[in-house]
Amino acid sequence: MNKRIERIVSYISSKDSVADIGCDQAFLSELLAKKEIYSVASDIKENIVLSAKKRINNDLRKYISFVVGDGTENIPDKIDTLVLSGMGAYTILKILGNSKKQYKKVITISNNNHDILREKMLKLKYTVSKEEIILEKGKYYNLILFVPGESKYSKEELLIGKNHQNTELLREKLEKDLNKYNKIYELSQNKKILNNINVIEKKLMNY
Repeated sequence: MNKRIERIVSYISSKDSVADIGCDQAFLSELLAKKEIYSVASDIKENIVLSAKKRINNDLRKYISFVVGDGTENIPDKIDTLVLSGMGAYTILKILGNSKKQYKKVITISNNNHDILREKMLKLKYTVSKEEIILEKGKYYNLILFVPGESKYSKEELLIGKNHQNTELLREKLEKDLNKYNKIYELSQNKKILNNINVIEKKLMNY
């Protein structure tokens, strides 16, 4: 079981009804089922859903519904928590933008554009509750827990996030990001990249 899935589970309680959108092999639903937490394993591709269903032990299937659908299409109304992991920010925003429901929790691990995700989620009436950097196989992943609400973010909060639960890993990631942005700026002289550099340098001075 990978570390990202374990950390996602840590943000889910026994009172939550969960849908894992883009479920892959339904590892998240399997782990939740072992904790007797109900979930929906959903994917747009039927063959993925069928493969996941075959893989899950029969004793655990009573806690899992397997659904074929695009985004939140065909997700039961009782679901109050969405997991959107392993996809881009724009895909996450499209899924939530097409949804007719606002969820109690939205847990994301986006591949990119976290600043855009934070900003655009405000327009969908979601605000950042907590964030956590996860290190797995040499790569840093940014988990964000969104909840219904409104906020105003500073430049630092938009770029870096807020309420991080692992500040040591955040510092490591920021150092790598700073090195990356400096190399890009040397080639591009892009003002946005320079702004990112200034924000990260200021943040690192506080560590």
